[in-house]
Amino acid sequence: VLAGMRAHKDAARVQKQGCRALRYLCTNTADNKVTQLFAFNALIAGMRAHSGAAEVQEAGCAALSNLCQNTDTRVTVAALGGIEAVVAGMRANEGEVRVQMWGCGALAGLCADNAANQVKVAVHGGIEAVVAGIRAHEGVEGVQVAGCLALVHFCGNADNRVKVAALGGIEAVLVG
Repeated sequence: VLAGMRAHKDAARVQKQGCRALRYLCTNTADNKVTQLFAFNALIAGMRAHSGAAEVQEAGCAALSNLCQNTDTRVTVAALGGIEAVVAGMRANEGEVRVQMWGCGALAGLCADNAANQVKVAVHGGIEAVVAGIRAHEGVEGVQVAGCLALVHFCGNADNRVKVAALGGIEAVLVG
């Protein structure tokens, strides 16, 4: 999977299927062979190269949502630019429900119990992206649930609580 993703960096279809494969191959175990093979690098590179391709973003965000269930993974993915990749994908695909849902889920996972990532998400526009996703998809339960979960994890940081309120996050949640 990783060799194919590296060899075909410009092929959105390969990146999409590679991200999908990694999503299903990944588990919560620390000794997962996929993580040892630098799956994060390939996944994030694919997302960066195809930020406007909704199918790549959906698959990449879904994979990151699955991958970011343990502390070490959260740190690694953030260090490799995972937060920035997710935010860029959400911004480039604001009208795509599944990108917004999985993007919110990935950011929620990245920020769960991780103070450094809570700061990074604010710096890189993650709060704005999530609030925009919640607003754009008011009637979509999956986006609302994932968006609210992301805001919960962002608000582990006091400055983020202020920023969420200032950006209309409270109102967006109440309307959604």
